[in-house]
Amino acid sequence: MAASIYRSSAVSSATFGTPDVSGLIVTGLTLSESTSLSEVKDDQGTVVAVAASEPVTEISIEGMRTGSFAATVGGTLSISGAGLPSGGTTIVTGLDKTFAAEQFESISLTARHYDTAMTAGA
Repeated sequence: MAASIYRSSAVSSATFGTPDVSGLIVTGLTLSESTSLSEVKDDQGTVVAVAASEPVTEISIEGMRTGSFAATVGGTLSISGAGLPSGGTTIVTGLDKTFAAEQFESISLTARHYDTAMTAGA
């Protein structure tokens, strides 16, 4: 059942819950954004210019497998919603599967999203 969200006038919007991932019940999602910096220093060692480039989003997903979830390390991942980046390319960088007595199979996945759309090549 979907949650009913109640909020005061001080809160114009609020995100509740996690995004849908085909074949996975998502229990946790973390997004970490970063960029590379290139600095130019003068003869005194003072930074006089900075270029910010290569934005990257690191994605961590925790969840329970529902039977149809399939991801491979080095493969691409299609995921959207809940503030996730759109477009570009998302590559799976790590995948842990946990099995335990009297527990459901759980998945821990890490991925890196690049703004540029890319395809696999030989």
